[in-house]
Amino acid sequence: MPETRLFRLGADVRCADGHCGQVRSLVIKLAQDAVTHLLIQPGRRRGLARLVPLSLVEAANGVIRLRCTIAQYEQLDSPDETYIPPGIGGREFYEREPVISWPYYAGGAGLLGVPSDAIAGVPQTLTSDAVPEHLPGEEEIPRGEHVHATDGDIGQVEGVTADSGTGRVTSVLLREGHLWGRRAVLIPREAVAEVDADGFHLTVTSQQVRDLPPADTTS
Repeated sequence: MPETRLFRLGADVRCADGHCGQVRSLVIKLAQDAVTHLLIQPGRRRGLARLVPLSLVEAANGVIRLRCTIAQYEQLDSPDETYIPPGIGGREFYEREPVISWPYYAGGAGLLGVPSDAIAGVPQTLTSDAVPEHLPGEEEIPRGEHVHATDGDIGQVEGVTADSGTGRVTSVLLREGHLWGRRAVLIPREAVAEVDADGFHLTVTSQQVRDLPPADTTS
């Protein structure tokens, strides 16, 4: 049986010299059905997320480590695109410096509830994620995608397991159930019929999912 690695969404990620963020999403190459990158978001969502190629990723015992330093991590490419809304102050700042700033708050509510127009001189932006445009032929799998059995919604995606050599997805980690009685189970890849805008659609019933053994999320 091929060796697999678990990539859990939301997991903490460490570089060789310290913590660098959490797994925000997984990037899958559709043609090969394989994980190619992890999108790592810095702690407290400060700064742009970075696309980390699978070749730099070690995953064992539920821990994700990168084969690089924090400085090297920060040099990796980012799919995040930043838009400066018309009329927002600080545009001249962005003409000279990298675009990393406080987020823009809609509806006039600013940082800590202070109205946006009262924060003089603080550059404000809207940042969007553009993985599909950045990596043609690849799709982003974020945390919380819904999973549908043949007879209804059964839970949410928490990650995947993938072949250690090829990155090919072997199963989907599902957080099954709702607020009470939640547990994690691994859905075999062959039980996933399709993935679309509504989430993951399975070929099995909710009862068949409940009959699966609990997943070991530390492997």
